[in-house]
Amino acid sequence: MRAWSAGPGPAEAVAPKHPRVVLVTDPSFGDARIARAVAAAADAFPPGWLCVQLRDKRRPRSGLRLFAMELRRITGRAGAWLVVNGDVGVARDAGAEGVHFGGGAGPNAPAEARRACGEHAWVSVAAHSDEDVRAAVASGADAALVSPIFASRPPAILSPLGSGAKVARGTAALVSARAIAEGEVGATGRCPRGRLLVFALGGVTAERARRCVVAGADGVGVVRDILDRADPFRAARALHDALSRRC
Repeated sequence: MRAWSAGPGPAEAVAPKHPRVVLVTDPSFGDARIARAVAAAADAFPPGWLCVQLRDKRRPRSGLRLFAMELRRITGRAGAWLVVNGDVGVARDAGAEGVHFGGGAGPNAPAEARRACGEHAWVSVAAHSDEDVRAAVASGADAALVSPIFASRPPAILSPLGSGAKVARGTAALVSARAIAEGEVGATGRCPRGRLLVFALGGVTAERARRCVVAGADGVGVVRDILDRADPFRAARALHDALSRRC
C-alpha cells in the first residue's frame, strides 16, 4: 500500500482539527471492496483528513459491529477517523470517533451520543434543508452534511430499487448553511462546542470540490467518487489536491 507523502510543495506539519473528507460507505459495493478503498484512501490523505462513515441499515447489528471493528483497525493505522451511522452502541464498541445521525434523530441525539461514547465524540447530522442546519446548531452537533449539492444517484442503502437521481440543491445551499452556522440568518444560537462545520455531500467529485469550499464548505462527503473508482488512492489524492488549492 502506498503511504501518504506530500509530494512537491510543503507538507502539513500537523493534523487538521477536523476531517476534510467524509467517505460514506455503501453496502452495495461489498465489504472487501469497501475495506480496500478505505485503506487506499486513508493512505492517500494526510493523517486526520479522512473520516469514514459506516452506513449500512440492513446488516444485523452483530455484523455491523464486526465490520466497524475491521474499519477501525484500518483507519486507526492511518490516522483516519471512523463514525457509525445511527448506532451509538456500535460506535462505542468499535472505538469509533463518533456517530452520524440521519433525519429524525431528535435534538438530544448529540448529547446522548457523547454520554455513551465520551464527551469528545464527533457528532455529524444530515441536513437536507436550512431548517436542518438550524437544528444542528441548536443541538450542539459538530458538523452538518448538507445535501444533495449536485445531482447524484442515491446510495443503494437508501434506494434499493435503484430510483433516479436526487434533485440538486446547488452550492447556494452551502452558502446558506455557512451563514446559519455563523449566526447570520436566524440561527437559534452558536454550537456549544464551537462553530458548526459544513460538509458538502451529493455528487461531489474532485472537479467539483473546490466550488464547494468557495461556497463555504469546510469539507466534502463522497461515496462513489472513491468507492466506485478503479484506483481509489488516485481518486482520493485528486480530492486532496482540489481541497488544498489556495485559490
